[in-house]
Amino acid sequence: MTFDHGHEHEHEGKDEKVQSHSYGGEVTLNDIDPEYQEYVQLNEEFSGEALKKLTRKIDWRVIPQLIFMYMLSYIDRGNVGNARLFGAQTDTKLSNTDWNIGLSLLFITFGFGGLPSNILVKKFGPKKVLPVLLTGIGACLIGAGASHNRAQWFALRLLLGLFEAGMYPGCTYTLTTWYTPAQIHSRTTIYYLGGVLSGAISGLLAYGIGQMDGRAGQRGWRYIYWIEGAITFTVGIIAMFTLQETPQKTKKWLSEREKRFLALRSKYMYGGGRMGSKDEFSLKDALKALKSEHVWILSFCFICNTIALYGFSLSLPTIVKNMGFTAANAQALSAPPYVFAAFCVVASGLFSDRYRMRAATVVFPSIVGFIGVLICVLTVKHKHLVALSYVGTCIAAGGLYCLTPALTVWTGLNTAGQTKRAAAISISFLFAAIGGIPGSYIYLAKEAPGYPTGFGVSLGLMGLGNIVVPSLYWVYCGWINKKRERLTIEEVHEKYSQEELEEMGDLSPLYRYER
Repeated sequence: MTFDHGHEHEHEGKDEKVQSHSYGGEVTLNDIDPEYQEYVQLNEEFSGEALKKLTRKIDWRVIPQLIFMYMLSYIDRGNVGNARLFGAQTDTKLSNTDWNIGLSLLFITFGFGGLPSNILVKKFGPKKVLPVLLTGIGACLIGAGASHNRAQWFALRLLLGLFEAGMYPGCTYTLTTWYTPAQIHSRTTIYYLGGVLSGAISGLLAYGIGQMDGRAGQRGWRYIYWIEGAITFTVGIIAMFTLQETPQKTKKWLSEREKRFLALRSKYMYGGGRMGSKDEFSLKDALKALKSEHVWILSFCFICNTIALYGFSLSLPTIVKNMGFTAANAQALSAPPYVFAAFCVVASGLFSDRYRMRAATVVFPSIVGFIGVLICVLTVKHKHLVALSYVGTCIAAGGLYCLTPALTVWTGLNTAGQTKRAAAISISFLFAAIGGIPGSYIYLAKEAPGYPTGFGVSLGLMGLGNIVVPSLYWVYCGWINKKRERLTIEEVHEKYSQEELEEMGDLSPLYRYER
């Protein structure tokens, strides 16, 4: 696992602006904030090869665990569509409407469980929270494999959403404690690959496990849930002893100076490196995220994306099957779009961190996804254009899947203070989850194979929420930054104390929004 550390360090130097600012030749910013002076010294110590070595150490110890855990937590999204093809809907005696209700129930608890889960991660650390969530997911999957009626299926869908809720925002918040704004998007996309690839892996596993259909008198979809649920539960137990903590709570593989450097870097880097931000837990700071227009704007972008994304991913096996393939072949053929999406997600993350163009990594993939969905709309009814329709599904997946890490990172970068950042990420993910509810309904079985409602809603929301609104937000952030640039740092510190600036968070005139 390698990244362009040299380039990152170049950005870090630009962001931190670690220098003394004088006030009338007598008072300096370092006098106002002694911790900043300590950060200046540590930043000089951890530069060049020392910084590269520390970053590589973090990359190898933190990210692989998150990739694997998130992949397992996400595997149900692909499973549920595959299970349907192997008879889950029939065996649990669900109508088409019941099936869609079951899909949407997960997103109710999934949405509202994110914020309390992330507050727990902030308060107690990822090692105490994330493994518990993963074992709960595994137990729910095993239980789903034993479901026989609507009540059992619905109850387990609600529980599954509650346990899944904290995984993505919890992993994302954890990464913000380890990495700088110049590093965070590429690392987020790397672990988010676990979710993208789970779609491909679950399809291939379902294809293999589904061949057990009829063994010991059990349907293949039950084996899918039992086997994958058992693996998830076991990994959750192991993670309770092996998962890495945040830098401050890590005990063995970081020195005290490394831990101090990472803690101060996280405090000063977000927002341009010109101010500190509070890192202790505060319910007041969590509530501040609810008042941020930045959180609401990006949450709207999120919900537009996830309505299209979840509708597409939940229905992909059925869409492919309607192209004329058998159920088993549809399972296998649902994997390549996710593989293509994985390459797009990585490319998007590397581009974002290299050029710091956050809006571009939302708008450009959205245009790609829009084109992919449009190809499906125009060709899916024509049997002689099956190959082109299938290419459309790949292009659509490539665009749609890039937006979750892009919007999550953008939300985190434009929110100051660890508690407020954790809350902001959770709130935006609440809207992402809410998008899964209508996303579960827009691809109606009676409209197959054209799905005018599903494809039409997806195109409309992608155009408005993922192309137009992010472009306007880019302009808005630029306007705020230019307005704040007119103030000198001396003028700011004459008006506000360091404590007041930390309390203000991203509302501080020293804060600069990423765009």
